Amino acid sequence: MNMKLSYRDKVIFIVVMVILVLVAGFFLFIKPKFEDADVAKYNLEAKQQEKADIDAKIDTLPSIIDNLKEVAKEIDETQKIFMDESHPYVNETYIREALATLNIDITEMETEYTAAKPIERYIVEPKNILAYENKINADLYNELPQEVYDKYNGVKREGYPASIIGVTKMTVKFDSDLELKDAYNAIDKFADDEKTIILNNISTGDISQESSEPTREIECNLTLYSIFPLNVEKVLQETTEIKPIEPAADAAAETTAE
Repeated sequence: MNMKLSYRDKVIFIVVMVILVLVAGFFLFIKPKFEDADVAKYNLEAKQQEKADIDAKIDTLPSIIDNLKEVAKEIDETQKIFMDESHPYVNETYIREALATLNIDITEMETEYTAAKPIERYIVEPKNILAYENKINADLYNELPQEVYDKYNGVKREGYPASIIGVTKMTVKFDSDLELKDAYNAIDKFADDEKTIILNNISTGDISQESSEPTREIECNLTLYSIFPLNVEKVLQETTEIKPIEPAADAAAETTAE
């Protein structure tokens, strides 16, 4: 059957086909591009926010490093009072030199292995509350630790972890005259020492007649507290300079892998 379209039908047909082509082109090409543009815009905003966050962190870097250096200086001052745990022989040398300034010749020195012990933050045991009441009342300059007041008043504070520290037991023996002035000088020396050296006790032996002048042996029992010191100089060398990441190393690695 032969059908002829009228001019009006042809126009309608052509218009419909153009509309279909435009609609198909919109959904196949134009709409995906709009979606890609929206995704790109979202990613751009996310990256811009990420960059803003990074810039904000970079802006805080100088203050962080300044605080780090201040803490390092405080640690440096604190750790000076401790012996150096990484070099035990230095501790013995320190004691020998300290007594050598008193013209005391050490006859025997025995040092035990350094043991790791925890040191808890200062607290007041319940049995000592009454005794510390007198101290609190006498503390005109507010020098007692805050933990003492909190413990006395029943305030529960956040617990702090124990610090690990090295404890070394040492026995030092030397000969002294009968007046025991060397023993008294040794006591004063350890009492005035700037290091954490505790003189637990000092005892005297029997009088010896082996030399031309009678002497007696003095024995000192010491406890030395030591730590692994922080390399403060390394911390104080920290700088605010931001060094860019160089991709050369990554590129070389990829080339080698290929």
